[in-house]
Amino acid sequence: MLVFSFRLMLDVNKRVYNHRPGPCRVVEAVEHGSEDIALVEDEGIAFVTSGVQYLTPRGKENFHPHGISHITTSLGIVRLFVINHSKSFQHSVFVLDWDSKARELNLVKIIEDEKFIRPNDLVAVSEDAFILSNDGSSQSSLFNMLEILSMYPSGSIVFYDGKVSHWLQSSAVSPNGIALDQERLHLIVSHINSEIGYFQDYRSLSHVADIPLLTSADNLYIDKSGAVWTVSGAHPVSKDAIKHLGNCEDLKVYGPSQVLRIVFSKGYRSWEISEPFADDGRLISSSSIAVPYNNQLLIGSVCRQLVHCDIRPETI
Repeated sequence: MLVFSFRLMLDVNKRVYNHRPGPCRVVEAVEHGSEDIALVEDEGIAFVTSGVQYLTPRGKENFHPHGISHITTSLGIVRLFVINHSKSFQHSVFVLDWDSKARELNLVKIIEDEKFIRPNDLVAVSEDAFILSNDGSSQSSLFNMLEILSMYPSGSIVFYDGKVSHWLQSSAVSPNGIALDQERLHLIVSHINSEIGYFQDYRSLSHVADIPLLTSADNLYIDKSGAVWTVSGAHPVSKDAIKHLGNCEDLKVYGPSQVLRIVFSKGYRSWEISEPFADDGRLISSSSIAVPYNNQLLIGSVCRQLVHCDIRPETI
């Protein structure tokens, strides 16, 4: 039984077959990933995090952005919250304001906290507050893999209120992508162990539903209709993901990619799931985020390409 569980978790004998929502192409000049994307729809601007260092050292720089979220302040300024891992794998959240006239980001502050154990993603709640996911507690690749395979609840969800942090969940199994619904009342959390949890009232995390996906979801994006776009990043076939993410520089090794779109009924009692995009890894390896905008789709990856697709409405 244990052997069967490991085979299922590693997606042994699972295959991914290519299909597209329309014509797709690789965006040039993105070489070190596009792990997460924050879309400012009013301005038609996408902020992309690239060069994430996650358990495996990459480069000598001390800024390796991971999860990203944004909110518009009372003064109409777009404010970004960005998770950063330093080259020594110390964790913090950078707060940056977008100067639309100068077309540049200005650093507001850097937040460090003992509860930022191994942050993966975050969602802005206000100008100063956010919710953050720690996808585990180990600071090494080996023990991280053991956490995932054993489904040990070493992850957590943290609410930072602008001054201090609070546990929303002090123990969880691999929480990854995190988002608020359109009403900004319900918290949605993806888990590497193949499901999405839906919680009512993000301050108390009273449970609403678990959506089994039979694939490992990564980052989340909520579109204008309220549909949830999720990417089962490097993870439709976990054994390939493990091999690829352990050596991003080897272009002969790649992991499959997949984009799912989830539409909920009222009250979140039922849902419908479609798959607008799937790739065996040759166009985009180990996708991590999908963001739709005006019949277009940006698909990011953990440590390689950024892909832009046209969307034919009938494909979603």
